Amino acid sequence: VIHNGIDTERFKPNEQAGRKVRSEWNVHPEEKLVGLVGRLDPVKDHQTFLKAAALLAQEQKDVRFVCIGDGPAEYRDELHMLSVELGVAARMIWAGAREEIESIYNAFDVLVSSSSSEGFSNVLCEGIACGIPCVASDVGDSAHILGDSAGIVVPRSDARALADAILSVMRG
Repeated sequence: VIHNGIDTERFKPNEQAGRKVRSEWNVHPEEKLVGLVGRLDPVKDHQTFLKAAALLAQEQKDVRFVCIGDGPAEYRDELHMLSVELGVAARMIWAGAREEIESIYNAFDVLVSSSSSEGFSNVLCEGIACGIPCVASDVGDSAHILGDSAGIVVPRSDARALADAILSVMRG
């Protein structure tokens, strides 16, 4: 099996690039930033991510959340309304599609993939190449990609398990 390759000249740790993105988003250095990169599509299960964000927000005052990616306006509006209903809208950044994704990864403290279905996740590989710890739902090759040291795998669609794993990664 030959897995997808990752350009490690592009995707690598870069604290300066990460600080610049955090500054654009008004994320303070002492705040934790948890991000999800993926098109706005039901298969990426943003709902579970938002529910986990709401659980974390109750426990951690210093955490913010960001979703990178775009999708149909109706679905985007549905996700925005869910963030309001869950009480996390003020802590959410909806950054849309971005070109400089390697800088985005470097802004994160934790990268999350909450997908309900996935093949081989380039997002997880790119995040790992940037040195970012990951939390992913146990779909596709996520467990294989993360292995024993790059992050934590949780059951899909389990917001509590996702929140607990994110908290565990943030606390080191």
